[in-house]
Amino acid sequence: MLMRNSTATSKLLFMSPRRSRFMRRFTRLALAFFLLCLMGVGYVWWALHQPLPISADAIVQVPRGASIISAIDTIDARVSLPSASLIKIAARLVARVSGKGLQAGWYTFHVGDTQLDVLRTLFTGDRRNVVRVTIPEGLTYREMAAVFARTLDVDTAAFIAWCENDNITESYAPGAQTMEGYLMPDTYDMFWREDPAVVGMRLAEEFRRRHKDSLPTREELVLASVIQAEAANLDEMPRIAGVYVNRLKRGMKLEADPTVQYGLGMKGRVLYRHLNDPHAYNTYQHAGLPPGPINNPGMAAVSAARHPEQHTYLFFVAIGDGSGRHVFAVSGSQHMKNVAEYRRRKGRR
Repeated sequence: MLMRNSTATSKLLFMSPRRSRFMRRFTRLALAFFLLCLMGVGYVWWALHQPLPISADAIVQVPRGASIISAIDTIDARVSLPSASLIKIAARLVARVSGKGLQAGWYTFHVGDTQLDVLRTLFTGDRRNVVRVTIPEGLTYREMAAVFARTLDVDTAAFIAWCENDNITESYAPGAQTMEGYLMPDTYDMFWREDPAVVGMRLAEEFRRRHKDSLPTREELVLASVIQAEAANLDEMPRIAGVYVNRLKRGMKLEADPTVQYGLGMKGRVLYRHLNDPHAYNTYQHAGLPPGPINNPGMAAVSAARHPEQHTYLFFVAIGDGSGRHVFAVSGSQHMKNVAEYRRRKGRR
């Protein structure tokens, strides 16, 4: 029994040096691996915090639908990323872990920005360029869509679809078939390639804000849109409004050319054949106001519709001298003389 214990003890003593060497090797390898990882993390941290080698602000476009690789290649071509390959790997990891995609748009990178700023910006969109867009009074929502497509690269069809969505009109314009008339003309600061729904809501909310004290009635808004289309000068708007109110009170047709143009979806000169078209917006064929606004009027036109000038005029025609002003008449005979003078002036030009 004593010999057995002695043999076991000797075996243990014999194996200990081998195990000890193994443990020393394992410890060295583990320490080396840890140091390598630490160095790798340190390098990544150092690389991400490297400033961009630019001497002036750089503007870069990330196209809609761009892949991570193509987007970073585009940025690299513009700002010469110190570690483009590392940024690509990091961007892929961020996309996989967060489930987020790149934010398309125009970006401005400033002197002193780091590669980490580039990476952060691509996924947050914080530095997307703001574009100032002016929407003039009197545009239709389809014309607005064209402006937003040109200035913001907004999807035209998507914006139009938003304006024609039943749920949207029910919320912002109860009883209306589209958002025509309920989008506020103004100057807006918006992001490049903003969501069409966000663009539409900005205009609709601004309309509500401007009219928060008293929203215009449907009739006031329709009349305001006709006034907006006819008047080139703000000071004439109340007088033109008075003409239309007088005609409506007498049961006369409005006979407003812009309503004909809107119903036919046309611009330019209105011809006799256009006046005979029986579409619903033709105020030469149908008495009363057209069924809806024919554009999106400004505040001055809405004010004129609410507070028309008190007078007895029933007719007006452009002077024809390029000023955009009109001459007004009480009688049909005087109006025809004014029309003849207008044609004479146009013939001379």
